[in-house]
Amino acid sequence: MSKYLSLMKYEVKTIIRDPINLYMSLFPVIMLFMSSFVFPMIFESLDPMQGTVLKITMLLLLIVILAFGSFFLAAMATFLLLDHKDENTLNTIAVTPVGTSGYLKFKMVYIYLMSVVGSVAILLGTKLIASDKYTIMGTSVFDNIDIYHIVSFAMVNELFTPTLGLLQGALARNKVEGFAIIKGTGILALVPALMVLEAFQGELQYILGIFPNFWAIKGMVLKFMPVENSANLSYPLYLLIGGGYNLILLIAAYRFFLKKAQY
Repeated sequence: MSKYLSLMKYEVKTIIRDPINLYMSLFPVIMLFMSSFVFPMIFESLDPMQGTVLKITMLLLLIVILAFGSFFLAAMATFLLLDHKDENTLNTIAVTPVGTSGYLKFKMVYIYLMSVVGSVAILLGTKLIASDKYTIMGTSVFDNIDIYHIVSFAMVNELFTPTLGLLQGALARNKVEGFAIIKGTGILALVPALMVLEAFQGELQYILGIFPNFWAIKGMVLKFMPVENSANLSYPLYLLIGGGYNLILLIAAYRFFLKKAQY
């Protein structure tokens, strides 16, 4: 246990000393501020008589809330991994009691936990602070979710954070390449927004299922705004599929990074 405490102290110092990593680790706080104060201002600027426009706008911003937290912490994970590549410290870690594989597991676990806590804080905080601002036809969309939905969503959706961090870290040779890859993969955060299109309301929605963050977000969106459609699954089933899919990708990304790190 003491070796992991020492590693945690080292990781905290690494995050704090780099302004970029510190900013990314604090992004859930920024996201909570936006979801609680900035987004409601957008809703208030819309004509309440234009119910469809309000609903689509609210749905898109809810997807932003659900999706973006994991991408910023994945970027932080990427930069932390690339620090080791730039400093060539992975070989040094390999001869320690923890070993390279053990260190990677430790790093991915704490980043995953950070992502889960951040996601819970954003959703629960928004529900407590500004749920009355997310109102359609006199009913808050947050009335349909409780702590079970928030925690279960976070546990499944945030599995994508370490997966993306490992993939980006494996593909990039340095921080410059890492930054370019992060900008490119950022488009993945917007993919679930396609579910607002009528074409992806039915069975075609499962085309989006190739993207790992679709499943949990789709389940949560249906809890926010229930829609009667025979093609839709239940909330637990969306999360079950998403959890299994993300775990497979996480294992593959972990092995891929280890393989690339050997060269």
